[in-house]
Amino acid sequence: MWTRPWKMVEGFAVGAGLVLVGLLLQFSTGPIAWNNLSFPVNFIILAGYILAMSLVYAFRNKVYSFKFLSSYASAIPALAYAVALTAIMGLTKQVPDGRPASDPLGLSRMLSFWPFVLIYIWVSAIVAQATIKKALHFKWHDVPFMLNHAGLLIVMLCATLGNADMQRLKMTIHKSSPEWRATNDQGKIVELPLAIQLKAFKIYEYPPKLMLVNGKTGDPIPKENPTTLIVDSTFKTADLQGWTIKLNKYLDEAAPLMTRDTTNYLPWYSSGAMTAINITATSPDGKVRRTGWVTCGSYHFPYQVLSLDGKISIAMPEREPQRYLSSVELMTQAGLHAFADIEVNRPLSVEGWKIYQLSYDTSMGRWSETSVLELVRDPWLPFVYVGLGMMMLGAVFMFLSLQRRKETKE
Repeated sequence: MWTRPWKMVEGFAVGAGLVLVGLLLQFSTGPIAWNNLSFPVNFIILAGYILAMSLVYAFRNKVYSFKFLSSYASAIPALAYAVALTAIMGLTKQVPDGRPASDPLGLSRMLSFWPFVLIYIWVSAIVAQATIKKALHFKWHDVPFMLNHAGLLIVMLCATLGNADMQRLKMTIHKSSPEWRATNDQGKIVELPLAIQLKAFKIYEYPPKLMLVNGKTGDPIPKENPTTLIVDSTFKTADLQGWTIKLNKYLDEAAPLMTRDTTNYLPWYSSGAMTAINITATSPDGKVRRTGWVTCGSYHFPYQVLSLDGKISIAMPEREPQRYLSSVELMTQAGLHAFADIEVNRPLSVEGWKIYQLSYDTSMGRWSETSVLELVRDPWLPFVYVGLGMMMLGAVFMFLSLQRRKETKE
């Protein structure tokens, strides 16, 4: 080993050395604290990296290890180590930065795992040397190569160094007043250059369901895989495990009217209203016939079931949300004042922030007066998109080039 020219054996030895050094750093200093590398530190590191790669290329003919960095004997082992560590990351449950790792080695936080980072620095250095070489000896047929390698380098550098500047915050907004404070993963309060106030919260629910439950325990029947009956706009009568269910009356928003002997339900369009259904249930043999109300309840009113034969009852589980959104009023320090809807999978983009609908007060359901939003800001993300675009464009040019060569041969 280590006799020139170096081969892949030396390349794998270099990778093993990086992994060993990374493990020593992991156990001695702990995982990489990306939060300490926020702007301007990450920008200085980027400038230093570009300078270092330029010097490595300039002295490649004088320092053999620099020259080896540009060879296939170095590239193939580097990719092998990178693929192996990436596979470990894919097979290991990852926890976000800021939370303790779930294993003593740190494999559950691979992005902060020293061996993983050192191997990817090695890969990025190889890509950088190849990119510089092609750029200094540019020819038009190298355009796909340049786009692919330069794009990959931009993605690797910006996604890694930009991680320190990314903010992921949680904000709970109310109807009573605007909110401009949010909390990070560590629970620290962060004041933002924007304020949001909830104007209205809306939930669109799936149609209610009916199911049989054990009259004593309340367990669904069957317990493991309960049978349900969907009461939609076309429902009139249907079979539920042998019982014939007939719909008499449907109230989407109702409240109970209690008398001495009975409980009736009337339309009530206010906070705490619930879905109420009046049904008639007939047993399979036709001997038992029960008529009454079934409700899912709300934070304000209890649910109600219809007892059939003393052993089983018909119940309505809580209605499942189909989609929900927050209608908000937004104000920023830059002077923006706007009204918008924020929905799951339809975030709002404002002055570099992505605002997502995250949750709501589930105890209040559709009458929730608070909404939980997630605010994400990643100033390096546009550069990552540029790199991805370059890689896609390079793939297209490579395909066209191969097609042209095929036609030329034919």
